[in-house]
Amino acid sequence: MLFADRPVDTSALVASLTTKGNATGVTSVDGFPVLSLLHETIEAARRWPTPACEIVDALAALGPALRWYQRSEPQLANFMRGHANAIVIGPQGVETRKDAIVGVTLMAPKVEYPSHCHPPQELYIALSDGEWRQNDSQWHAPGLGGLVYNTSNVLHGMRAGSKPLLAIWCLWN
Repeated sequence: MLFADRPVDTSALVASLTTKGNATGVTSVDGFPVLSLLHETIEAARRWPTPACEIVDALAALGPALRWYQRSEPQLANFMRGHANAIVIGPQGVETRKDAIVGVTLMAPKVEYPSHCHPPQELYIALSDGEWRQNDSQWHAPGLGGLVYNTSNVLHGMRAGSKPLLAIWCLWN
């Protein structure tokens, strides 16, 4: 796991995101209880003097256009009540493309996102306090604006502490 302690080759991600994709016209779908925490989480992130504030401002501006969804884990009632995801760039996003996906996750306090893995590598930008881990390693808090890197197919998860967790994530091959 990488917590901004050594360089990651993000050149393919950056190259992908600097080209224009296709607008989708997707509109917002509300209705998840956790979304009531989005405004307060964004406002809390804006109080920190970091470059992450610019990302938070951009996310706030995109808010009405985001189409929120949930990962289905019906046996985990707390998780189902306490999380929502949105794709910013990629399938069902504000802009569509095939070479990268950028999304956002919001989780209520004390909610854990179940461990999972996927072929694309992934980079998270923490926009609030929260913890991440890979495999059976210890939980780690990267801090506001901190980076978390997951290699391809590594088992990983995240969890919110006493406050909501907000993170941007990018998937690419």
